[in-house]
Amino acid sequence: MKKSTKYLLLAALFLVGFLMIQYTNIYGDSTWAKAFFLIGAASFLLGGISLKRKE
Repeated sequence: MKKSTKYLLLAALFLVGFLMIQYTNIYGDSTWAKAFFLIGAASFLLGGISLKRKE
């Protein structure tokens, strides 16, 4: 599996984690967890896209 594909899969996983916390009440109103998942998803998405362009 290519490194760019791994980054894009991790971005999708972080996005699913954000959506799970957003629409369920697992942690209550946890702004820190939402921010963590959004920052992780954005960074892995940008990294995966930049690696895809280099290949």
